[in-house]
Amino acid sequence: MKVRNLDTFYWIASLGSFRAAADKLNLTQPAISARIQMLEQDLGAEVFVREMRNAELTAHGRELFAYAERLVQLEQDILSAFTDTTRIEQTIRVGASETIVSTWLPEFIGELSRSRCSLSFDLRVDSTDNLRNALVAREIDLAFLMGPVAEVSVTNCDICAYEMILASLPDRARQHDVWRLQDIVEHPVLTFATNTKPSRQVRELLAPLAKAHPNMTTSTSLGAVIQLAKSGMGLCAVPRAVIAGDLAGGALVELKTDFALPPIAFTASYVSASPVSGIMNRICQDVREFLAPRLIKNFYRN
Repeated sequence: MKVRNLDTFYWIASLGSFRAAADKLNLTQPAISARIQMLEQDLGAEVFVREMRNAELTAHGRELFAYAERLVQLEQDILSAFTDTTRIEQTIRVGASETIVSTWLPEFIGELSRSRCSLSFDLRVDSTDNLRNALVAREIDLAFLMGPVAEVSVTNCDICAYEMILASLPDRARQHDVWRLQDIVEHPVLTFATNTKPSRQVRELLAPLAKAHPNMTTSTSLGAVIQLAKSGMGLCAVPRAVIAGDLAGGALVELKTDFALPPIAFTASYVSASPVSGIMNRICQDVREFLAPRLIKNFYRN
């Protein structure tokens, strides 16, 4: 019996489909199917129910899964023990919010790749909602998102927070010495996507003062929000750290306000019981060490 066939069986059962396992293992679906056929021939028993769209385990499959899970865990434990010397490359599937990607994540991954040559990264940039769903479905191993993720199967590690500010072109910023909510509501506000926490918070602040609905333009792309603000479309409500360069260069000016936007907090989240949870926990510790000199009262500073 080949270990790789048991490994393939584990990932099909964990991810719920042959297709998902093929993506995870960088194999074709026919190759995945061939491995399972070989495994069933070796065992003399079927491990998946035939004629089912999803990968449903048979009674023999459920019995086998406990052994396969222990085998995969042992494999990960061995790789972790020899992480500084092994030549086996392990790919970590990372999902991250654009805020994280546009501030410190590239530098962190670069440092980690140099110190742990056995690790490589498959990076996915997406909204928090999509990252949360991908993590629970085990499509990614580690997520940097606006957390925590409220799932019992997920471990959340607090990593950093960001100050939210309002900014605009210099000419617009000079319209008021101190901007009040009554002043803000008279201008278009550009910010995170509608279903995100910071977007909802901005809307809740402005809604009582708006004649109808707050004039807000939202986007899943933080870069697009910033470019729209620089084009003069309106005020942007974004993390200070993300536009630090534009503020320093004078392309955008922070508005002085008589109120504060709520900050946004991020976690590094991973599935607790997955075979790679040990490695994910170690990466979370590395993140905290990396960020420590870059934080002031847990707020990220450039």
